[in-house]
Amino acid sequence: MTPQEPTPEPAQDIRLYVLEPENWQARVKLDWEKEYCYQKNPGEDFFHRLVAGEVYFQREDERYCLNCALRRGIVTYDRLNWQHGTKKSRTNFPI
Repeated sequence: MTPQEPTPEPAQDIRLYVLEPENWQARVKLDWEKEYCYQKNPGEDFFHRLVAGEVYFQREDERYCLNCALRRGIVTYDRLNWQHGTKKSRTNFPI
């Protein structure tokens, strides 16, 4: 008898939702030109760089990496965010 292979768990549905889609654009950094996230990480006293290939969110001259966008409530994992009214959903996301 051969042991049965374990049944794979269904893939986790990982999607992001922009809370104000008319104001923000999701972008991919394509070059190595120095550009910085608009927000500092907790406990740090400097702005961190965005690197080539990184997904970030932009509104006018503001640029936020994914972690900071989640912390600021620009994006969320909550697909039903539209049912929660205008209140921004802040997500605790590991840094």
